[in-house]
Amino acid sequence: MSAQVPEKLPEEFAPQGPRLSRFRILPAPAIRPRLFPDEARFALRLAAMAGFTELAAWAWVARAGGRGAALAWGALRLLRPVWAGLGTRLPRPAVAFALLGVAAGGTAASLLSVGGLFSLGLCAAALPALGDLCASGAGDAITVERRSAAFAWLDMAQGLGAVLGLSLGLAFHDPALLIGAAALIGASIGVPDLRDRGTPRSTWPMQARLHVLRSPLASQLVALAFFCGLFGALPHSGWSTWTALLLPLAGMAAAARLEPRMPNAVVLPRVAALAAAVGWVYPPLRLLGLGIMFAALPAAVARGAGEMERPIASSLAWSALAAGAAVGAVL
Repeated sequence: MSAQVPEKLPEEFAPQGPRLSRFRILPAPAIRPRLFPDEARFALRLAAMAGFTELAAWAWVARAGGRGAALAWGALRLLRPVWAGLGTRLPRPAVAFALLGVAAGGTAASLLSVGGLFSLGLCAAALPALGDLCASGAGDAITVERRSAAFAWLDMAQGLGAVLGLSLGLAFHDPALLIGAAALIGASIGVPDLRDRGTPRSTWPMQARLHVLRSPLASQLVALAFFCGLFGALPHSGWSTWTALLLPLAGMAAAARLEPRMPNAVVLPRVAALAAAVGWVYPPLRLLGLGIMFAALPAAVARGAGEMERPIASSLAWSALAAGAAVGAVL
């Protein structure tokens, strides 16, 4: 016997009486997630570690100059999920410390050889791709209602580190390699914060990554990031110091101001990829496009990716950008 459906909904669901307020009844604005002070310090140290490692990697690849070792650099940057998965079986601080130690040793050996072991240093700088390891550590430590803020900090730090590394590498040549090696030492600031709380350590399975990759946003971001890196990293020997230093930073600054005015999350990445492609004819646009992309990727992920898919979409996009830059560096 089925229950009889009432003709009218109750008052609390469909008010029929007089309005209780003379003002418009509208939902409150969205509340931006904010970290507690101790969580903010934790997230800041993890973001510093991710940003410093990106600075080192991009400073060294900016000096690749058509070397085939750049392809190995790109392959090593794709190991983000591997290090995050290894962090579920071994203590995360041990994984990060080992990667940073090997990277620091390899870059130091290259510098001491005065360029004779540049390929070793290039690969060593690429090895600690710690973005996913930091994101999984933050995901395990911060509750879900504030977790997205920590993920945003990590993305912004990676973008800032990458643009600084690229600018310094193109503008200051060999001194930038020393700065990159020093950045690897500075990245150790976040290693102790990767320790777990005595609970099982987790990361994102490959099935989840494939699922996100098939989503409309992630698939577009991956393609746009790859082609932007491909065209933006094409070797060019005519950069002046100020052009190489300021154009990527100018692109990032312009993107940060323009992104809130964009109609959707993929418009600015499309602009970045188009600028880098047009740079085939007018080379300064390559650096401008890369600078825009370094800001557009974090913004697009924060704006368009689902709450639980943000770190995966970010990982895929940064990996695609590095892979494109590696291919472009050897063309």
